[in-house]
Amino acid sequence: MKQAKLFTYLTLISVLASAQSITFGDQTSLYLGDGTIFFFGGNTSLNGTLTNTGTIVSYSDFDFVLNTDVGNIKFTGRADQNLKGDTLQVGDFIVDKQGKLTLLTDRVIVSGALETTNGVIDAEDEDDILVSGSSQGSGQGYVEGKLVGISQGTPVTFPMGVNGSPNYVTISNLPNNAVVSVECKIPDQTTLYPDEDMVGISDEVEWILKVSGDSVEAQISVNFSGVDLENFSNGEEIRAFEYEPAIVLFSKTDTLFHALSGTVRDAPSPFTEGVITSEESIWITQEGRRMAIALIPIIVEPTFYVPNAFAPTGTIDDNRKFRPYFAGADISSFTFAVYDSFNKEVYSVNQSGSEIDISQYGWNGILNSGQEAPGGVYYYNVRIVAESEEYTQTGSVLLVK
Repeated sequence: MKQAKLFTYLTLISVLASAQSITFGDQTSLYLGDGTIFFFGGNTSLNGTLTNTGTIVSYSDFDFVLNTDVGNIKFTGRADQNLKGDTLQVGDFIVDKQGKLTLLTDRVIVSGALETTNGVIDAEDEDDILVSGSSQGSGQGYVEGKLVGISQGTPVTFPMGVNGSPNYVTISNLPNNAVVSVECKIPDQTTLYPDEDMVGISDEVEWILKVSGDSVEAQISVNFSGVDLENFSNGEEIRAFEYEPAIVLFSKTDTLFHALSGTVRDAPSPFTEGVITSEESIWITQEGRRMAIALIPIIVEPTFYVPNAFAPTGTIDDNRKFRPYFAGADISSFTFAVYDSFNKEVYSVNQSGSEIDISQYGWNGILNSGQEAPGGVYYYNVRIVAESEEYTQTGSVLLVK
């Protein structure tokens, strides 16, 4: 009789709040009807059976025990929380809270909407969260760890993040029912090797994309909030008038990261947040694709640049050699000479051919006698012929000791 009274009470009352811990016995049946919102303020353990077509709102830990079809659930409040149970079939899964929600489950399968408005869903120790419904593309909350999404013919957003910042990934042009997983984590710095066209790769975040089944071709958009693209431990000095963030993919063939051509939206400087959408497609495989964020020089048209100082004994490699910089077209002729204040030639090169790499040349501050040149002002002239266009410049350079 007591069980019947509890059943009736919960179907009539749409909102019930309690800050105390609640344990439902094995014989208890909890029913939440359509439109019912039931608040649990304290730790809750649901040993009996659950039928939920309304919404469960929890401010603390929640253990569904043996219940698997749990309906709509929302986690809110300020305290860290734990979600416990076996494989949970969820309708809408909403996290709007401060702190972290840790999943202590086998899997959470979301058939409705995954909304990460605020807070962190800790899925690092789980296989994944499976979203067969939809997920929002905005918000400050995120999933830390792994997330699996099933394409329904529309772009799939993975609300991922790490280290306090949302780093969402949206994958477009997927075939229907493609099953793709995204893992978001802090990368191993020792594996972040950029190719020669990058200034450097950020060590704050990387994503690993995998597909279950046949490889798929897709386009990628990423949010790089919290990424510092002003400082690199693995970077090289590349001189350009402008730079932009880029999505980069790891290549197993040469163990380097290479940039995708893309567009940047809402990316202020310094580059610590923004969204990049790739212009070219990538292949996602069962083995997985590593993806990160790097800074690259923008080359809109052939760029010709000659520095006005260099330091042969300096700490930056590129500053130790004096040479012109050119990018954006193939060079067929290169003439370069440096003179001291008495108009005596101290260095010269004259090359012609196809696709000349002028980075191989440059004056290192050593005179023809083999002695180090004294600090001071030197003079140069340079001529480059690239795709029928000629670039010439004369000027002075300061050798810094």
